[in-house]
Amino acid sequence: MARARILIIEDERQTVDELRDHLELHGFETEVALSGPVGTSVVEERKMDLAIIGTKVQDMEGLELLRRLKGLDPGLKAIIITDQKSKRYHASLVKAGAEGVISLPVNKDGALELIEEILKKPKKPPAKKKRFHRARRH
Repeated sequence: MARARILIIEDERQTVDELRDHLELHGFETEVALSGPVGTSVVEERKMDLAIIGTKVQDMEGLELLRRLKGLDPGLKAIIITDQKSKRYHASLVKAGAEGVISLPVNKDGALELIEEILKKPKKPPAKKKRFHRARRH
């Protein structure tokens, strides 16, 4: 039985192949989507434990795709793949909803450690919407 179901949404074929092969070698079940719309369809049709999303997947921004996927499945955990090395940029991706960041070129063992760490964490409950009250004028 697979350890977890991981969706890789990335249009760079070499990155996809390397990640998929390494994850399957370590017992994970993987799905691959080479575009944002295909990745969205996979999340609509199947229960995934984690999505690994490129910062640019064809014409779709990674953060836009992240928001769309979390809208479909609020408990879906996500990692962003980026070629940016800035710690500030990585922090902004986490603040935007990613649970982690993988830098290119992918360090397969480091990525595996990050994935396992994220999958061990309990799912976050959906965020409660804040209600704003207007101040009354006297």
